[in-house]
Amino acid sequence: MAGVLKKTTGLVGLAVAQNPLEKLRIVYTRVLTALEAIPPDAAYRKYTEQIINERFNLIKLEHDVQKVEEKMNCGQVEEIITQAENELSLAKKMAKWKPWEPLIDEAPHNQWKWPI
Repeated sequence: MAGVLKKTTGLVGLAVAQNPLEKLRIVYTRVLTALEAIPPDAAYRKYTEQIINERFNLIKLEHDVQKVEEKMNCGQVEEIITQAENELSLAKKMAKWKPWEPLIDEAPHNQWKWPI
């Protein structure tokens, strides 16, 4: 991207990114690295890796921010960066929480029954 094409995102509190595709490459690389701490058979890792890899490959191939926004269909690139940063934060928390491990204690009777 030769320069910033827009002056504002039109969203309060969300500034225009200076190098959005480079920022996405960095954040997606960090997410994939964080996911390595999670077992490969964990559902969160499998599906998150799939989505991140699809998006990462798209930004490797496409160098036009507007086309990336259209193909991802997830809002403006600044919103996509925020989503990626949130995913990075969640991936680190998931590695800490280890939700793929069995429960420490037996779940209370009817805990998963709905409606009660």
